[in-house]
Amino acid sequence: MPIIIDKIKLKSTAHRAQFEQWVTDTDYVACRDLQTVKRFVVSKVHNLDYDYVEVVSVTSLAEFELETHTPLFQSLVERFTQMADVVETIHADELMPGYQW
Repeated sequence: MPIIIDKIKLKSTAHRAQFEQWVTDTDYVACRDLQTVKRFVVSKVHNLDYDYVEVVSVTSLAEFELETHTPLFQSLVERFTQMADVVETIHADELMPGYQW
């Protein structure tokens, strides 16, 4: 399954609590309505030059790219960019079946 890994840098550390609440209350909820997103998680990182990393598993990178132009996705981008920037994006393919406990 294709995955997208985004390294995220807050525009200000003052946005940390607001960003985390937005991720859990808005971003995670809205992504359930995106047809191409199968898994999505944001993790806080420590001692690096960015603040968070998000991993998005999608059905297809091409189909996901089309979905990024929807009003729902654009509303997420609008709010996200007020608080943070994506400083690097990595596209990869998971080696399945993986392990989950």
